[in-house]
Amino acid sequence: MPSSSIFKSICAAAAILATPTSAQIGNWDILYQSLETDFQEGVTNEITLDYLIGAGRTFNIDLFDKDCIAPITGMNIITTTARMSNVDADHDGLEIMLDLDKSSITSSNIWDDSKLEFCIRVQLLSGGAVIKEE
Repeated sequence: MPSSSIFKSICAAAAILATPTSAQIGNWDILYQSLETDFQEGVTNEITLDYLIGAGRTFNIDLFDKDCIAPITGMNIITTTARMSNVDADHDGLEIMLDLDKSSITSSNIWDDSKLEFCIRVQLLSGGAVIKEE
C-alpha cells in the first residue's frame, strides 16, 4: 500500500475519533417562581407556590418547621400538586398548593409571633435517588 493511502486512512480515522459528541445531560433545574396566599374564610389552598422544574422529572415535596428538619405538628396541611408539562423546551411548571387547617394554625409549631414560618423541600428524583433539592 502506498504511503499516501496509509496517510489518508490515518487522517480519516483521526477525524472520526476527533469529532465531538454531545451527551445530553437532562435538566435538573428547580427554579422558584412565586408565592401567593389567600386566608379568607372558606378558601382552600391558602398558600400556592410556583416552580419551574426540569422537564419530565419525578419530584417529591416535604414540609417542615422553619428549621427544615422537624416535622410540622399541631395542624393538618394537605399538599396538592399540579404539573404543567412543557412550559418551555427544558421545563415543566410545578404548582404546590397548601390547604391549611386555619382553626389550628396558632397551636402549630409553624406559628411564631403572629406569623407562619415553615420550610418546603422540593426534590428531583431518578430511580428513587435524590438528584437535586431546594
